Amino acid sequence: MTEIHFADVFRHIPCIVSDLPKPDLLHTIQIGMLDHLQKWIFHFMKTHKHLDKYNAIWVSVPAYHDLTPKTKSYEEVSQWKGKEMKEMSQYLLVVVTQSLRGGSPAQHPIFNRAIECTGALLEFYIYVRYISHDDATLSYMEDALRHFHTFKDDFLLRRAGKKVQAKANALRTELVKKQKVDEETNAETWTSSKKRREMNAWQDYISHEIDDSKELDADFNFPKIHLMGHWVEQIRRYRALQQYSAERHESAHKTNLNDSWNASNQNLNYLPQVITFQCHILSFKIRELNLQALAQHRENSAATCKVVPSGADLAATQSSQ
Repeated sequence: MTEIHFADVFRHIPCIVSDLPKPDLLHTIQIGMLDHLQKWIFHFMKTHKHLDKYNAIWVSVPAYHDLTPKTKSYEEVSQWKGKEMKEMSQYLLVVVTQSLRGGSPAQHPIFNRAIECTGALLEFYIYVRYISHDDATLSYMEDALRHFHTFKDDFLLRRAGKKVQAKANALRTELVKKQKVDEETNAETWTSSKKRREMNAWQDYISHEIDDSKELDADFNFPKIHLMGHWVEQIRRYRALQQYSAERHESAHKTNLNDSWNASNQNLNYLPQVITFQCHILSFKIRELNLQALAQHRENSAATCKVVPSGADLAATQSSQ
């Protein structure tokens, strides 16, 4: 049996293989980077004890135009889809800005950088969704992305992956054991006030060590944040990115899958029913399109058909004149 290598197959295709995948706004930005940004903001608010204020402002966003009224706080939303992400991008910056108002003077620079980072990514997302571009809009995209990369380090601790988090948890367990040993060793000599001060010092020390461990190992090295740097070039070569978004295809799931599932008896043998239902729907649609095309053809034929008058009719017309 002959073994086929993919490299041999692509070698004969007249294209650049690396250009075959096109940017996907839905998975890279809407339920990709914006989802990451939401999680970073959530942990940022939780760390700085502004989470209650953030949830309260989130729920208070009023319904206006295409904004639906909020019945759940951010924590209560179980799943975010592309439509919800698009709507959220319209008010997220306002919610973050209002949630971070106040605070100590030492927190103001940190809060301002978090707001700048959030605004820069949302601005980049707005430009990416343009249906047409020129040199000015592309330069705005590059500036917004550069601005995002400048201020994103404030969210670095929220980028701790599973391995980094596991390492930090192991470090926390080790430090807690040392804290208990210290407490047991000095249990007889410490007064209640001395014990309280020592325990607070231990908590601050553990928190500081955990943050240092996460900051040392965490990074922003993941594909979606890297792909955004190539989008200006992609737009110059292939025009607006909206045409390559998977959102159009996934929006068809409602008719292709959901309606078919609802029309089935929803038992173990549902798959043939879903396929048969879709075949029936497509057959009716094809028949409808054929009838419309036939009717349009007949109208065009009737409009272009001219009746040639006979000789007698011409003579009668001339005599009457």
